[in-house]
Amino acid sequence: MTAVLTVSELFWPEGGGAELATYLTLQILAKHGFSVTVVTGTKNPVKIPSVKYYTTPMLRSANRLNRWTLMEVLSTTAFFKQLLKSHDILYIPQAAYPLIPVAKRMGRRVIVHLHNYMPIRYTGVKYFFEPDVVDHTYEIKLAFFHERHVQKSLLRTLLMPLSYLAYIRSKGWIAQADKIICVSHRQAELVTKNMPQLRNKVDVIYNPPPPEFTNTDLPLKKRLSDEKVLLYLGGSSYIKGFHLIHKAFNKISKKYKVKLVMTKVYDRKLPHSFVVYSDLSYKEVINLYSEAYALLFPSIWEEPLPYVLVESMLTGTIPIATRVGGVPEITKGTPAEHYTFTPGDVDDMVDKIDTLLAQPKEHIIDIGLKLRKHASKLFNIDQIRDKLLSAFGRS
Repeated sequence: MTAVLTVSELFWPEGGGAELATYLTLQILAKHGFSVTVVTGTKNPVKIPSVKYYTTPMLRSANRLNRWTLMEVLSTTAFFKQLLKSHDILYIPQAAYPLIPVAKRMGRRVIVHLHNYMPIRYTGVKYFFEPDVVDHTYEIKLAFFHERHVQKSLLRTLLMPLSYLAYIRSKGWIAQADKIICVSHRQAELVTKNMPQLRNKVDVIYNPPPPEFTNTDLPLKKRLSDEKVLLYLGGSSYIKGFHLIHKAFNKISKKYKVKLVMTKVYDRKLPHSFVVYSDLSYKEVINLYSEAYALLFPSIWEEPLPYVLVESMLTGTIPIATRVGGVPEITKGTPAEHYTFTPGDVDDMVDKIDTLLAQPKEHIIDIGLKLRKHASKLFNIDQIRDKLLSAFGRS
């Protein structure tokens, strides 16, 4: 039995799409004969039957420099060395890269699962406006831009030179991995353009769909009222395009009676027509799709494979999304492709919303059925399962 040691700073239900993907991936491995152990900083991870869990505060630091320093300390402990010794594979779905050299010295196979651009961008984010390949000077400028607009932390900014040196060092760690799993072809293209030495190690495997979406034979649940409901699930994040939502909504609300439903947005100056839910379970979030005319996805970074877009299409909800990252890959050849817009362009976004809201409800539901059919084929759980099992060494 192949034993897989997973080191993940966060674990579901903490985090977002990357943590959900890790949880679903380990479910598949555990169900198909792999012995799985998880080491995480999350205090109360969702438990998978037969999987062993260890929690440690050494993975909880929000500061990358501190976290990687603590990881190197963790790698020297008898506890971790024994864990590595009793496992065949070290699986890294987040950024526990300092552990890679230790695993390789012990002859262990290393699989890195990428859900962002950490190996090729200091911030882990590739903005739509930047070139595919950048030099150090440009990357440092991007880092300051990111700190200013996203993190807004003076301490992080002051520590950036040291953290950047650690990031450069991490490229050498990642290059030692045996396999790199990318979650979209666009992500794989960007990674291999910036690190050509990884080209022969990269596999593209889509994230598994959550079990709530695997039975697409069930009737499509859509409750479209006369009040037109739009859904936004990106929170207050700058890189998710929250700053564009206000501008677009101000324009579209002049023409339509619209309600905007959002989650995890912390802004006390929102209009009354903005409905915010702060603490919803995953299933409750999924239920929000049923009454939505469309999902708004104005992200300004090249998200490799946004789960929210996958969920949207599998629930028959039309995504109005920026043409970034994995979005064109998911929407290609579907009606949703006609509702994609130029990133950062509010007028283009408003035009797409206007076009959709002008359609009769029956037409919107019909488009949703087509999207669900397309997405169920693209994210076929059997095919994704077989690719994952193969990547971890089971034929």
